[in-house]
Amino acid sequence: MARTVYHLAHKNADDRWHIHQAGGREVSRWDTKTQAVSEGVRLGHEHQRRGELAQLVIHRQDGSIEKEYTYGEDPRRTPG
Repeated sequence: MARTVYHLAHKNADDRWHIHQAGGREVSRWDTKTQAVSEGVRLGHEHQRRGELAQLVIHRQDGSIEKEYTYGEDPRRTPG
């Protein structure tokens, strides 16, 4: 089963926090990072309740990755 991946990132163009799916489709935009994180977590839990896999990748304002959450089974860890 494929994992739905959401990215939460800041866009300087409108000074807002955006949640988009991997591949580019925008899901929502928020004035504060706190609001955006809450929505991202809600989306992840929604997938988990349906028995689906999801991931939320939270970026800092500079674009680097701050934190990741997985919903559903964690990906297998394989050497290499």
